[in-house]
Amino acid sequence: MLCRTSSALLAFFSALILSADAFQLSGSLLLRPAAAGRVQRPPAMSPFRTSLSPSQARLAPLSTPLGLRMSSSSSGRADFDVAVVGGGPAGLALSAELGDKGLSVVCFDPSLQARFVPNYGVWVDEIAPLGLEGVLNTVWPKATVMMGGAVKDHKNVLDRPYGRVDRDKIKAHFMKRCNAAGVEFKETGVDVLEHEASLTTLKASDGEAVSARLVVDCTGHAKRFVEFQDGAEPGYQAAYGIEADVEAGTYPHPLDEMLLMDYRDAHMSSSADQQESEAVPTFIYCMPTSSTRVFFEETSLIANPAVPFDDLKRRMYQRLELWGTKIKEVHEEEFCLIPMGGAMPKVPQRVVGFGGSAGLVHPATGYMISRTFQLASSTADSIHSALKAHPVDSTAAAHAVWQQLWNPQSQRQRDFAAFGGEYLESIGLTELREFFGAFFVLPFEQWGGFLSHRLVHPYQRLVFGLGVWANTSNRVRLSLSLKGFLSGPQGWYTLARSVLPVADYDEKQFPTANNQPNFFRAGPEVKSVERTPTGAGTK
Repeated sequence: MLCRTSSALLAFFSALILSADAFQLSGSLLLRPAAAGRVQRPPAMSPFRTSLSPSQARLAPLSTPLGLRMSSSSSGRADFDVAVVGGGPAGLALSAELGDKGLSVVCFDPSLQARFVPNYGVWVDEIAPLGLEGVLNTVWPKATVMMGGAVKDHKNVLDRPYGRVDRDKIKAHFMKRCNAAGVEFKETGVDVLEHEASLTTLKASDGEAVSARLVVDCTGHAKRFVEFQDGAEPGYQAAYGIEADVEAGTYPHPLDEMLLMDYRDAHMSSSADQQESEAVPTFIYCMPTSSTRVFFEETSLIANPAVPFDDLKRRMYQRLELWGTKIKEVHEEEFCLIPMGGAMPKVPQRVVGFGGSAGLVHPATGYMISRTFQLASSTADSIHSALKAHPVDSTAAAHAVWQQLWNPQSQRQRDFAAFGGEYLESIGLTELREFFGAFFVLPFEQWGGFLSHRLVHPYQRLVFGLGVWANTSNRVRLSLSLKGFLSGPQGWYTLARSVLPVADYDEKQFPTANNQPNFFRAGPEVKSVERTPTGAGTK
């Protein structure tokens, strides 16, 4: 069946590509020069991710104050090579890399002494090559997935270590690197950009003006100065979480497992609740640090409109009641809203984006932090090369960086993930369970590659898609087919070019277990385990 399906889809996609009137790999990239002049942005009202105490207090300070190299107008230094607006993980990681390349850098952020607000979880194999294992405060040797429905209490055990980032350690790590590299800081925001041919003047919120050859917007989903295309609305990943002390013995899962995804919904017991659960699926995500301390987060993977925080909170407490988990004290609440997919940044433009403001969020999963750390070095290299190649033309330098960040290859990879995100947004709980049931039985390099932005070659994405198709239900096949059909000619074209090797640089060899054995290897091992019900009943 897989072979017949593969041949049919290859024939269809090939015909579609060959019949396109004007195929260009940069098809969805807007190659418009950005105009020079004054840019002013109102206070951002975009979705954001935040974490607050139950009393809604201001941002918590770092446990150890940071020694910062502060910039001031009296320093005698008016110009910088690069100004980074935003001192979150993306901004600090990029600033450190830019400084290491010998560029003069100033970083603006009004909350430099505050703790990063989100609780970050990462796959250890993604950050280990970057030397960042030391910023993890907890590592679980395995992650687990429980879908419920027809498989009831079965769980998939993913032998892939998962870690929780220590927010103080990660900020201190990058601040230390920034200070060592000579990065200067301004503990204020930026209100206005005034562009000239060879530099941009940044008017800070404290009234000071600083000039730089290149500006990078690292303000996340606020998209403070980066312009986005008109187009599809994003979906939203919404989550409500708590860091809580629990009564010993009432957390029902093994402490050496990170519960990545639990879609069981026995806590939605009434008829109305069941209808709500089917139409608006949510799962719980749990990171236990001891038998008496757990981070719980009820999450809607992707939806539009976003699931309200009050609904997520209600569902989470219903679930914990079913488990018999007794909350003794809540130390922190988290309110998370992440735009996923939707329109892309205008490429190119005068202000460079990085992190959320560059559209780097995975359109189907919401993952971004590991990819941002991975791209910081190559993006810094790109900026260094662009400034060297265009010493007095800031617009040309910015354009060169954008074309490297969102080159045709990365755009096609993103198009494939965006189709997946739009599909997941459109289906109910039953189909979602059946989809993920097929997803996690694929070879690790396929499902792990999709989650971690590693399906670089078109045929790899095609094999991944065919694997899900072969292993899933007829119900999911039908809804996938309808999603593809209803996307129309432009959608067919975009999907086709994401999975076919139509560019000269594409790998032309179709992956098989013989010619690409690693792509088909089973590890990390995925085990299916029958759980003993907790006593409250699950489904």
